[in-house]
Amino acid sequence: MSASIEEQALVGPELDAADADEFSPHEGLAARICRGFSEWIVVGLVVMMGAEMLVRSVFGWSIQFSNEIGGYALVAVTFLSLASGQLLHAYHRVHFVEARLSPTGRARLRLAFDVAAFLVTAVLLAELVRFEWITFRSGDVAATSLMTPQWMPRLVMPIGTLVLAWALVRTVLADWRRVRAASGARGS
Repeated sequence: MSASIEEQALVGPELDAADADEFSPHEGLAARICRGFSEWIVVGLVVMMGAEMLVRSVFGWSIQFSNEIGGYALVAVTFLSLASGQLLHAYHRVHFVEARLSPTGRARLRLAFDVAAFLVTAVLLAELVRFEWITFRSGDVAATSLMTPQWMPRLVMPIGTLVLAWALVRTVLADWRRVRAASGARGS
């Protein structure tokens, strides 16, 4: 059984298990898929770095495209892991501020912060979609031996941001339920 709002206030501002289970959305399919891709990209990076070290130490030469692919992979991991980070509560919270607030105040602060984060994410998504479209239409390619069309590695940016926006919508709805529950507990 979940703890009441008053019991949660005694625990402190940390997100305890009852709070996460009752109000927070679980990691959805889109976020899990993006996280899975991120995990496999990291595995690929480790394999590529191992091959690079082996080739350098044994043969004295380099896999020329490893820096380029590594850069694309880091961007992909960054953007594709954003939604999972949000839904799994991996981001920092300002506990010294939350400690001074009531449960209702903490719930309202979360709601305000997550609404602001959604608005910033929506603007970023619009700009990244525009950037991707411009890149696709221009036909730009990397000035490397691979000559990678630039729209390909940049595509993960709007995809990851879209999944983050969906995660933030789900989080804002959960925050709204948290505010209503905290306000209802205060009124009784």
